[in-house]
Amino acid sequence: MSSEPDRLKALFREKTLARVVAIAAFLGLLWVFRHLWATLLFFVAFERSIRWIEGFVFARTGWARKRIVLGVVASYLLVFATFVAVSVMTGFEKWRYMQDASADFLDDLKTHPLWVKYHHHLGDVEALMGHAKAYAGQAISVATAVGRFFVQATIGFVLGVVYRLEAHELDLFEDKIEQKSLIGRVLRWTEHTADAVSVTMQLQVVVAAFNTVTTLPVLLFLGIPHVPSLMALVFVSALVPVIGNLVAGTVLCLMAYQAKGFLGVGIFVVVTFLLHKVESYYLSPRLTARHVRVPGFVLIVSLIAFEHVFGFAGVFMSFPALFIASRIRAEFLEEDGVLPPETVTPGKSLAPNISVTVGPSEPGEPPARASSPPTVKPSGNMAAAVAPETPAPVAERPSAPDAPPITKPSGTLEAADPSGGDTGEGPTV
Repeated sequence: MSSEPDRLKALFREKTLARVVAIAAFLGLLWVFRHLWATLLFFVAFERSIRWIEGFVFARTGWARKRIVLGVVASYLLVFATFVAVSVMTGFEKWRYMQDASADFLDDLKTHPLWVKYHHHLGDVEALMGHAKAYAGQAISVATAVGRFFVQATIGFVLGVVYRLEAHELDLFEDKIEQKSLIGRVLRWTEHTADAVSVTMQLQVVVAAFNTVTTLPVLLFLGIPHVPSLMALVFVSALVPVIGNLVAGTVLCLMAYQAKGFLGVGIFVVVTFLLHKVESYYLSPRLTARHVRVPGFVLIVSLIAFEHVFGFAGVFMSFPALFIASRIRAEFLEEDGVLPPETVTPGKSLAPNISVTVGPSEPGEPPARASSPPTVKPSGNMAAAVAPETPAPVAERPSAPDAPPITKPSGTLEAADPSGGDTGEGPTV
């Protein structure tokens, strides 16, 4: 007696329902682990940097990859230990100096003419001390948040190192997972999320370098002191989209006021405004359009919409969301047998090798689908007559992981014989 089919299992294998369930599961994971954004950020930063150095050294030396990874990690730890040691020594000296000078400063303040004249307007000194203690409590809360941030950074570093050490084993494990299963889809889309974070960080580094280079001539022209420190401030603040320019511009305006008065303030207000507009409405859309091929107007509207819905965090979420959505769309269209020309080149983890077609070579000509029935092979002279009129250019997905999709030019298809001779058979798809 034959067993009845599993209708529930068959239901969840339906293409549309399977995609909806996978999207819901993916968004649910992002929501549950949203507080670990710093861990994801540092994991991607360390993993991608170690991967790049590993590939660069391996291509030139041929050393074992794990050996290269351990060398890179040792270099990172050495640089970090040196930075911490220098910071602690200089910070300790400054702290002792401030502690010794604070008592003398308070004694001198009590004898200052302004204090003698206006101290009775300041209220009770004990009340001021109470406010100072309240501010100290807030400072401790901020320090706790900063400490948690560095803990997440450490976790991200450890995960990045372990991932690179076991990269080959993890790739083999991933290959065993069915690509169209729920786990396979969510895992693949998680990789798209890491790619989106990596691309976003690269774009912000380019924007920060642009802002730093364009601000340097203004600093030199106005004769503002401490140029190296201000350049570092501009670069670091520019890593934060949109808001970073405003923070750096405020500091630079104060420095410009001390150097040139209101003229310097006016110059830096104009420079900050121009940099903000160039970054938001020209540079960022142009750079992101190389990875998410949508009109710049759509990118700007997406930035505004995400900022309105999610607040300040939406400024960071706009481009990654578009990037992930474009990858998922490309994957769905690949599974349907249509390769969209407007999407980014898919990675090795996307849909398996599928013969797909591109648009028609002539306007109004319907594109040939990859799922069309087999073509009947004509014989004799019929092949020569049919071949010039066959409008079906075919593109195969490349087998190499990072190679772009190759599309054969439309028009007359060549004969099947590589030598160019007439084999008596027509072209096949």
